[in-house]
Amino acid sequence: MSTKDSFIKLRDKLKKHNNEYYNSNPSIDDSDYDNLKKRYDYLLLNNPELKKLDNLGIGASPSSKFTKIRHYEPMLSLSNSFSLSESKDFFNKASNFLKKKNSDYIFNVDCKIDGVSLSLIYKNNKLFKAITRGDGIIGEEITENVLGIKGIPKVLKNCKSDLIEIRGEVFFLRDDFEKLNNQFEKKNQFSNPRNAASGSLRQIDSKITKNRPLRFIPHGYGKFSYEQEFLNFEEFLIFCKKNNFDQTGYAKKYNNLSNIYAYISEIEKKRSIINFDIDGMVIKISSLDLQRMLGNTNKFPRWAIAAKFSSEEALTQVKKIELQIGRTGAITPVARLKPINIGGVIVSNATLHNFDEIIRKDIRIDDFVWVKRAGDVIPYVSKVDIEKRKISNKKFNIPKKCLCGNKIIKIKGEAVQRCSVGKNQCKYQNLENLKHFVSKKAMNIDGLGEKLIEKFISLNLISEKHDIYELENHKDKIIKLDGFGEKSFLNLIESINKSKITSLSRYLFSLGLRYLGENNSELISLNFKNKTRFKNFIKSKKLREQLENIDGLGEKAINSFINYFSNEGNLKESFAILDIIEIEEIESNYESLNKSILFTGTLKKMSRDRAKELAKKKGYKIASNVSKNLDILVYGEKSGSKLKKANDLKINILNEKDFLNLIN
Repeated sequence: MSTKDSFIKLRDKLKKHNNEYYNSNPSIDDSDYDNLKKRYDYLLLNNPELKKLDNLGIGASPSSKFTKIRHYEPMLSLSNSFSLSESKDFFNKASNFLKKKNSDYIFNVDCKIDGVSLSLIYKNNKLFKAITRGDGIIGEEITENVLGIKGIPKVLKNCKSDLIEIRGEVFFLRDDFEKLNNQFEKKNQFSNPRNAASGSLRQIDSKITKNRPLRFIPHGYGKFSYEQEFLNFEEFLIFCKKNNFDQTGYAKKYNNLSNIYAYISEIEKKRSIINFDIDGMVIKISSLDLQRMLGNTNKFPRWAIAAKFSSEEALTQVKKIELQIGRTGAITPVARLKPINIGGVIVSNATLHNFDEIIRKDIRIDDFVWVKRAGDVIPYVSKVDIEKRKISNKKFNIPKKCLCGNKIIKIKGEAVQRCSVGKNQCKYQNLENLKHFVSKKAMNIDGLGEKLIEKFISLNLISEKHDIYELENHKDKIIKLDGFGEKSFLNLIESINKSKITSLSRYLFSLGLRYLGENNSELISLNFKNKTRFKNFIKSKKLREQLENIDGLGEKAINSFINYFSNEGNLKESFAILDIIEIEEIESNYESLNKSILFTGTLKKMSRDRAKELAKKKGYKIASNVSKNLDILVYGEKSGSKLKKANDLKINILNEKDFLNLIN
């Protein structure tokens, strides 16, 4: 794979994880994300030609559930640093920009709270609006939801600005998070305080938010009308204290980075006893004049950086090692641990990744192990405490058979081992496939969770995906189940029927093919648009040729697709589902057929992601850069070099109004 292709693949993966993170559903931990981001930044730094493809963005698209509001000034994220030398390099660049020395700065350092960003707008000293980060440009208005949050004053008593934006983090104290979680059944509990804060803050019913003990602490400011309100960050903190905003109590000022890092090390050691989650410290140049002179890149301020902590660790004991079987047959060993509190989260399981990892780290049952997490979803074993090992702790025997009884195989070039048979012969794979099929990003059948699927399988009500659409015929059996009844049954059937109207990309994703995630499912669906064309496409003798003509679809995804539909059972089942569901056809006409479109700059009436979504629905392909093959460029404010290049290439150029007229 070329460097360009690797970069695009990495960029798209990071976009997906950004969206998951800001919508409180992360599928990877913070340290894994940081490693991906480091690789992304390294490729950008060493391959200047990739900058034209750099459109990673900030945050995630705002939800359609709330009114969208444009921020007065973008809510940017922070660049990350993992060492003193990286922070020195960052501020050296600022010094070169200003032609100053680092020693001339006063720095402020404070805790980086692991919460949810919020912007509060005050007009004439009264709380006017509260807006989430959203995509950094446009957020969601949730004013009604924040009125009961501790640390948000409704009136400012010491403020000279007619308009001022106070920005900060909404979060739970660890004690409050534990009390909140105890109110729910285990399956409905939040995985960590940040997810709980995000889920609580963005409730449609504001009464739910008001009844939860959320807190707010400011970490910065956006627009403010009186220029002399505060001249540096220390004065901002004084302003916050006078106006009854809460503070961390850990903010300090220094004039050199070495002393700052000594302080950061001190805070990192005591982070577990601080009653709220922090994943690092934020270092800012204190002077507002210098901040304004330095300005921002399109992603980050040049005057502030997040100094990230290493992952949190705790020592606990391995009680058992069990196997988990994924929907593609991948076998993941999991350590069942003596429960331990790591960073405010009770951890009782940790992934061991694969059998080679167990051998490499020599992990044994009853060993004491160090478990790491970094605000993550999946903790992992970092190392064994050999000094605590007993002679009786025997090596783990690598199994030769899957839980279903069939052989375990290892494919050349892969670290993971797999069940040698498919889902039709492995009940564990089949369960994971069914769970994936009904999941939110797939067919989105609400109310059909793992326990219910297992129950239906045990009663022989479902064995394959299309059986789900026959559950209505088993009413008499289902309403007799514990916890079920007429109303629960009707709600389930309503959810199943609702899922019958879907998109081709969701349907493809729901099948659970290897290497066919959301992006590749979208690429294929844009080329075949409706289920009749798609069926003909599957049966075509030129299947591989057509797939290879889809720009951005890789060899692994193509092989996976062909292998899946070459199997008679898979073909029969997938077509049976297609016959049941209704695919929303991607609109296209002669004007949009196979045409590419690119968006640049800031649009006024919608986010770029929303504009892309509208264009996709009309059949346009979304381009990533300006070239002679581009058909249309849609520009907004601050469009920059892309607009100039499109002009030079005489590409059809539209403003936002022209674009809306085009798709309507």
